[in-house]
Amino acid sequence: MANSLKVVFRSDVRGIAQAGDVKNVSAGYARNYLFPRKLAFPASESALRQWETERQGTLTKAAHRRDESQTLAQKIEAVTLVIKAKSGPEGRLFGSVGRQEIINALEKEGLKVEKHAVSLLEPLKQAGPAQVPIRLGSGLQAHLKVNVVAEA
Repeated sequence: MANSLKVVFRSDVRGIAQAGDVKNVSAGYARNYLFPRKLAFPASESALRQWETERQGTLTKAAHRRDESQTLAQKIEAVTLVIKAKSGPEGRLFGSVGRQEIINALEKEGLKVEKHAVSLLEPLKQAGPAQVPIRLGSGLQAHLKVNVVAEA
């Protein structure tokens, strides 16, 4: 039995390899850890060809997602949300404007983002303009302009 195997890594394994790397690892490590978790596969000619076509498809999908995220970022940057909230005489809100209110207002504008994408450190508690960062994936971040209007 061989002491080492040549494997191709499907995903990053911290401290060992990046996705797509071809490396020699011990047979036990490959058989007991990498293969069951589908982190790597044996490096044979046919497997390498299949991996290359799979990788090209993955790169194409990632580019498509990045283009969609850029388009969404441009739309978000162009929008200014106006959210009405009850407040006291000094402009301090009785409640607060949180992520869900921002997401609901974005959906009314025809823009769909996930809840975890709204990077609101703390809810908006004061009437007036604010900028809320929106993480869109692929390393993109858009800044949403929110104007909280006080209701009597």
